[in-house]
Amino acid sequence: MFKYLLAFSMVPEIGPRKFERLEEYFETLEEAWRASEEELMNAGLSQKDIDSLSRTKNGSGLKRSLEQLEKENIVPISRKMNFKDFSGINEDLFPENLKQIPDRPFLIFCKGEAGLLKKHQLAVVGSRKPTSYGKMIMDKVVSRICLSGIAITSGMALGTDALAHKAALENQCPTIAVLGNGLSEKVLARAVNFGLSKEIVNKNGLLVSEYPPFSQANKSTFPARNRIISGLSMGVLITEAGFGSGTLITARHALDQNREIFAVPGNIFSPQSAGTNQLIQEGALAVTSAEDILRQLDWKQEPSREKEKEGFADELEARIYQNLFHEPQPIDKLALKCKLDISTISVKLSMMELKGIAKGVEGGYVRN
Repeated sequence: MFKYLLAFSMVPEIGPRKFERLEEYFETLEEAWRASEEELMNAGLSQKDIDSLSRTKNGSGLKRSLEQLEKENIVPISRKMNFKDFSGINEDLFPENLKQIPDRPFLIFCKGEAGLLKKHQLAVVGSRKPTSYGKMIMDKVVSRICLSGIAITSGMALGTDALAHKAALENQCPTIAVLGNGLSEKVLARAVNFGLSKEIVNKNGLLVSEYPPFSQANKSTFPARNRIISGLSMGVLITEAGFGSGTLITARHALDQNREIFAVPGNIFSPQSAGTNQLIQEGALAVTSAEDILRQLDWKQEPSREKEKEGFADELEARIYQNLFHEPQPIDKLALKCKLDISTISVKLSMMELKGIAKGVEGGYVRN
């Protein structure tokens, strides 16, 4: 009976809400698949839906997709069904959080460690073109969240999503990537973050999609997957977002799903922080540290694995550190402030990077 469920997931016009209409109207999944046009219309489908279903029935994609699931170890997971002939598939793995959201998917596909779906998760989203400030948030906030035992969930897009997954991997933290396309190797290979997808799977992370293996991403699949990113999670951390940013779609989903919304305040003159500052004005929790998030989620952080920072070697290091801030300082300007020549300050900054008290970023150096 699973083949019918897979087939329905392959019909572009039939999403979660329309599938629920079929579930309410027909007693069995096979009956829904073999229903006449009249019966399908009585169930609430339009002619356009029925035509799309007919094309799927007449195509060869179903057999190919079934073979691909087995070939590439893509695990299908459904919630429990009301159909008399089908209770569900791997339904014990279907996340409880996801069952409760509007437009809950009726079928998801997983590649990697599917058991992570049961783990507590924090969604991390932000700009596709993060500033140096946004990148620092990954180091100072997300990396420390990773030490708490909470999995990091994001969308594997360029920018903040990728940085969030990489921060998790670097800290041996579980990470889940929710995609807007199928999980077949052929489809994943076309993505700019293909290498990251392989690393996530190889390091016991997880790729998730509600789309069948060969589905390509389009302009509607990315906004749709955002509801799953927030739906899987206890809360959503938004690092940077401009007005009208797609990141704010995830925030709206989180609000609809009664999830916690965390936003990092930013420079009022920075377009990249306009959206996060607005979210804070509207009631999102302003986040300045990982502890703000853990406290709100009532989550006890595990003992930190972060290496203790060493003290300053001499007065010059202390002077340089006093002139470092959370905004990048170009090395030439830093040298002028500290009254040092470029060669001396370069050597000192290299030593301070090794100790973990300074960091080179785009545009100069910052405190670490």
